[in-house]
Amino acid sequence: MGIVICPKCREKLSVDGNSLKCVNNHSFDFSREGYVNLLLTNKSGDKKGDSRDSAHARHNFLAKGYYDLLKNAIGKKMQGTVLDICCGEGYYDTYDGELYGFDLSKEMVRLAAKSNKNGKYFVANLSQIPIEDKSIDTAIHLFAPFNDREFSRVLEDDGVLYSVIPGENHLIEMKELLYDVPYRNDEKAPDSEILQLVEREKVSEKVHISNDDLYELFSMTPYFYRTSEENKNRLKTAGDIDLTVEFVILKYKK
Repeated sequence: MGIVICPKCREKLSVDGNSLKCVNNHSFDFSREGYVNLLLTNKSGDKKGDSRDSAHARHNFLAKGYYDLLKNAIGKKMQGTVLDICCGEGYYDTYDGELYGFDLSKEMVRLAAKSNKNGKYFVANLSQIPIEDKSIDTAIHLFAPFNDREFSRVLEDDGVLYSVIPGENHLIEMKELLYDVPYRNDEKAPDSEILQLVEREKVSEKVHISNDDLYELFSMTPYFYRTSEENKNRLKTAGDIDLTVEFVILKYKK
């Protein structure tokens, strides 16, 4: 697994049969799909991160192409050794070079490894990424917690992090259906004292989305659990709509 290190002792991991092992004989088995669970916990990885149902719902939704705009924009930025931080089901991993990806959810990583045979995937927590220091040329980080110390540690001195946040008008038509006073996203970039924000790029388009897919998308957002049943019903009867998808791609360097 190249630059992947042992989560217990931080020594390099090497392939040994159907496992990864370090010099201290810590061993981690490959799954049938080819990923490795490097999450140090007494609980099953299935109980961490996204559930099986939510992972498959997200996988099925993204496969319909509504976020292809972002996938294409991110794909053009990957070069050198690439790390997809909190990779989910690997939808954005179109790179055919040296690619690594990890997520807290074992089911998400299983889907990523199954879909992208070129990538090397593992289950891990971004608080302690099991990757060697200064080994990543391009890191991508979409809609996930921001851990600038770990991101800086794994990046080469001239490495780049691309972090994605929702644009001001992202899903605004859905919000207008749900709420009397819809709010727009603030586009506030994560603050960091060790990574410098050097560029902002906004990508935006309107997609025609069916009512069923719109409600499925809504169920994947944080708004779902903060919205009353009365307001949810507004969306169920809305029909097909044209929906704005808008993203801000933030470029960070050390």
